[in-house]
Amino acid sequence: MHSLIRVIAACTLVLTASSFRNERNPFPDTLALLEPPDGQVYHGACTMTYASTADPLAGYLGALNDPAIQPAVRGLFFSVPGERGPDNGFRGLKTFFHTADSVGFIPEISLFFMDTRGSTDSIIAVTDTYDWILDSIISLTKAYGGKSFLRIGGEFNGAGPGWNGGGYHPYYYVTMFRKIVDKYDAAGLRDSIAFNWCYEPDAANDFDSVDQRGPRWYPGDDYVDWFGLDVFNSEHFDQALPDSDRRGITKKGKSERFLAMARAKKKPVFMSETSAKGINISSDPQDGINDWNTWFAKFWEFIAVHPEIKGFSYINANWPIGAYPGWGDARIENSPYVTAKYQEEMRKPRYINLITGSGSGITNPEHLSGLCLLPGYPNPFRSATTLKWQSDRAGHTRIDLYNSLGLKVKTLVSEYKNPGNYELSFNQENLPAGTYFFRLSVGAEQKTGRLVITR
Repeated sequence: MHSLIRVIAACTLVLTASSFRNERNPFPDTLALLEPPDGQVYHGACTMTYASTADPLAGYLGALNDPAIQPAVRGLFFSVPGERGPDNGFRGLKTFFHTADSVGFIPEISLFFMDTRGSTDSIIAVTDTYDWILDSIISLTKAYGGKSFLRIGGEFNGAGPGWNGGGYHPYYYVTMFRKIVDKYDAAGLRDSIAFNWCYEPDAANDFDSVDQRGPRWYPGDDYVDWFGLDVFNSEHFDQALPDSDRRGITKKGKSERFLAMARAKKKPVFMSETSAKGINISSDPQDGINDWNTWFAKFWEFIAVHPEIKGFSYINANWPIGAYPGWGDARIENSPYVTAKYQEEMRKPRYINLITGSGSGITNPEHLSGLCLLPGYPNPFRSATTLKWQSDRAGHTRIDLYNSLGLKVKTLVSEYKNPGNYELSFNQENLPAGTYFFRLSVGAEQKTGRLVITR
């Protein structure tokens, strides 16, 4: 199962999409909500870029420069109640959901709990002071109507300046996490929201600690759908580094131990925040090569050797010096070399991308030879999409649709057609949400594509 649009020689295209839990899955407990099959990784991007442009992702999306490798997941941050109150957050969330609905990406909402005085997780855990904010977020989520990720608390167990109002409170954080999940459940959204429990390896090595008071941080298997791991420094993930040294466990070792816990609990992992910290990407050609080898190549290796990692979101930011001293400029568009290598990486079959336009990446499709399957749009989709193809020969043309089990669902086209360009509007007609495959054949030649129906 591939998630890449690839143009080779005359024309070979495979459609991309996100993978969703299918109601027809005969083993429903083997995949978490929104979990793709093994070997597939969501390509995501975070909207927290500190860009002054109207679209904070404009630089990143422009650097990708290909409608076939756009991020399938986009992340948004929301603070409860926040330092200035939630009104701007509500407006931003409503706009974010509207954009998700029109563009087709999967939303990931990261809820942070703080105000001007510090963290608010303990207040939420034992009082209803901010329940109205949570209820409003749930109402906006329900109005959106699609599946999404929810990362509760950002990174849960960091402490000190810069960590979520000084850091969350053990035990209370667990109570708060469970309370929020229960609220979504009561609203009828438990099967629509994938709840993410997220760690950052600069934090303490106590994420799995349990004592007489209960778990310090882990809310429990029934409340957590995905594990989250945020990595920034290469020392968080460089496979050449040791897991421990004379001082004890290393940051890389903590990442590995957290991933081992995810594997033991059979939970997929989404890296909601990743960024090339301290690299300072520039336009210098040799600097670009060094930046790629120092951070990015090691990051992709980290993903490749850990099959439990099934998603990442990159923060394409020029980190503010005042708030993030030493973080530097992590924008991929600064370096032509990094940009080209990043595009090359995202075109690998491992990554789940989103097609955001009708373009195929082919300049003159009228001059192509053979049978060419063009990207359908939108994909993923809720109700209808358009399939496009081109053939330079006449013959009996057939399009069959199959579910994820390989069972034929229906035949969409079966008739003789002359050479030419064709489009087919496909209404999903109340098919269950999930991944589907279709096979286009003209005579003896065949092409296969993939579609994703969402709810």
